[in-house]
Amino acid sequence: MQIVLKSSPVRIGLAALEGVVFLLLTFWTGKAYFADLVSHTLTADNLRLATRLDPGDSEYHLELGRLYQYSLTDIDPTKAIAELGLAAEKSPFSAQAWLDLGAAQELGGHVDDAEASLRRADYMAPSQPGFQWAIANFFLLHGDVDEALRHFRIVLSGTPQYDGIIFSTAWKAVGNNDEILAKLIPDDVRSQVSYIYYLAGQGKLTDAQKVWARVAVSNQNFPAHFVGPYIDTLLGDHLPDDAYRDWVDLQKRGLVAPPSEPGDLVYDGDFETEITNFGFGWRFFPPPGVYVGLDSTTFHSGGHSVLIRFPGKANYLFRNVCEEVRVIPGETYRARAFMKTDGITTNSGPRLEIFDPYNSKTLDMFSDQLTGTNAAWTLLSLTFKAQPKTHLVSICVARPPSDKLDNLISGRVWVDDISLVKVEPDPVSARR
Repeated sequence: MQIVLKSSPVRIGLAALEGVVFLLLTFWTGKAYFADLVSHTLTADNLRLATRLDPGDSEYHLELGRLYQYSLTDIDPTKAIAELGLAAEKSPFSAQAWLDLGAAQELGGHVDDAEASLRRADYMAPSQPGFQWAIANFFLLHGDVDEALRHFRIVLSGTPQYDGIIFSTAWKAVGNNDEILAKLIPDDVRSQVSYIYYLAGQGKLTDAQKVWARVAVSNQNFPAHFVGPYIDTLLGDHLPDDAYRDWVDLQKRGLVAPPSEPGDLVYDGDFETEITNFGFGWRFFPPPGVYVGLDSTTFHSGGHSVLIRFPGKANYLFRNVCEEVRVIPGETYRARAFMKTDGITTNSGPRLEIFDPYNSKTLDMFSDQLTGTNAAWTLLSLTFKAQPKTHLVSICVARPPSDKLDNLISGRVWVDDISLVKVEPDPVSARR
């Protein structure tokens, strides 16, 4: 239904009212626009003008308060607190406003007021790492370590940016791994593994193993290589038993391959899974020019073998397809591998090698070698006794350098079904 206004005075009055409303809206919009315009030049005069032009906008008070707090020319702690207080009052749900107000109050010596403001910021941003970082440092500075750890824990859960400094700070403030683990380290795998690497870097491997115990029973998924460098650190520090326990934990989670056969100590000896390049799995680190990779066209069993291709350009010392195996001192073992070759040159060909990586002078043995072309799969084996201090051996496809003039090796070798098993010593030999 359309209403028709026939009275001229009424029409004139409505038109006047519309004009007034329009002018008011234009004035209000213009003030806001001009306030925004002048505030882009961050001087005290411009920001004060902006707060007068648009007093309801908390952002201008926030910027003016920051200027009073940090400017070299306009610094005024009292005015900073006042302006930041207005910003928080006008935007009571702004965590940033409360955080800035708390910082100004702390610098002004109003610690109780600062704590109250920071707790408001915490309430508004309970999971934001940047806010929690500032709040945690406030409580740490004022001696409330437990409260600081609670906020640092949230930071760790949200970002890796502060991991190292938080771990270092916690050790300085607490100095006890069990307490740090209980109060600071979140249950997520990323944070825990990051803490493991921090501890390992500090030489605190016993403490790191306590963290690993939590990771091992976690129901969170993670890739095996996530913890590979840590297991290698244990191996490098002559702690093969600890490294092996961690490796078995990965095996239980299905993250690394089990031994190919019962009683076999070699993991993935038939090369049917992805190469790990860490821990007790296979490591492929070919020298420049030599190809090393899995071959699905030629194999002794399963569906893969390892192909090594020498280019004929160097007299290589090759010990670059290896796996670490934990053994028991005094026990006797037999290592086996199947190989075939195509055109291997020089008088030094590929073979199987067993040595103690911690002291090769006590154990370093080679099987027979293969040169030329061996079209059929050939079994190579050797038997050895672990020495009294031998807890770890390396089993490798190796090629020592040739001592002849014609020593540039070329050709191909395939390797498959590598195994290492414990055997009973020959009773006749034992009696001798």
